[in-house]
Amino acid sequence: MTKAEKTVQARELLSDLQNNPVCSVLLDDEVPCLTVIWKREASSVQLRMVHEKLLELIRRYKINKILGDDTALPHIDPKDQAWIVRDWMPRAVAAGLKLAANKSPDAYFGRLAVETIKASQSLLAIRSFEHFEEARRWLKNARV
Repeated sequence: MTKAEKTVQARELLSDLQNNPVCSVLLDDEVPCLTVIWKREASSVQLRMVHEKLLELIRRYKINKILGDDTALPHIDPKDQAWIVRDWMPRAVAAGLKLAANKSPDAYFGRLAVETIKASQSLLAIRSFEHFEEARRWLKNARV
């Protein structure tokens, strides 16, 4: 991917975090948590930009929970998995993140990626569920 293509992807993603081709990022006041609904596979640039924006939102709103709807997430590149575990997650925990829950991806390699991330880290309590509302209910009732 060229630098110009990456720039276009970044602008598209950051111009509307709630409604873009890759994901929707929403603040759920009832839980409270940040909710990320993945719509398709994200490029490395997109995935990292979303995570950096999540970090900014965790700090700004003092959010300590994230809920992911990973249903449509087919895969996460192993380099990005390692980056999430080694780079992003320690910064997110330092910013106040304590719990994460997700609806497991439908795709086998998506599930494998999520399970690898969960198993590779020890900083954060993460639970996966077969249904989004189960994950949301668990996160809402979880005490931190």
